[in-house]
Amino acid sequence: MIFIAGVSPKTTVIDQTPRLCPNCGLAQARLQRVDHWLSFFFIPLLRVKKGDEFLFCNRCDHPVYESFTGKADAQNHYEDNCSGCSRALERDHLFCPYCGQPRQR
Repeated sequence: MIFIAGVSPKTTVIDQTPRLCPNCGLAQARLQRVDHWLSFFFIPLLRVKKGDEFLFCNRCDHPVYESFTGKADAQNHYEDNCSGCSRALERDHLFCPYCGQPRQR
């Protein structure tokens, strides 16, 4: 008798709220986690290891594993507002990710 079992990773989207991607600057990043599950005949039965949370951008396929929560981090991450739509711009953006206006320096 042959049994097929093993541990396999499974990605779970924790929060569907879009967040700004630090790589491309668009609000396409979602909070995700990779858990490892014990599978029997390719059916996940038991979570063996709970993974760390991270942001994953659906637009540029870029994972962000660094700290992304906390009000102090979020306030220091933004420098000024866009002249076109008045939304907050991150320090490294040359163009507004919402309206496309060039950054006024």
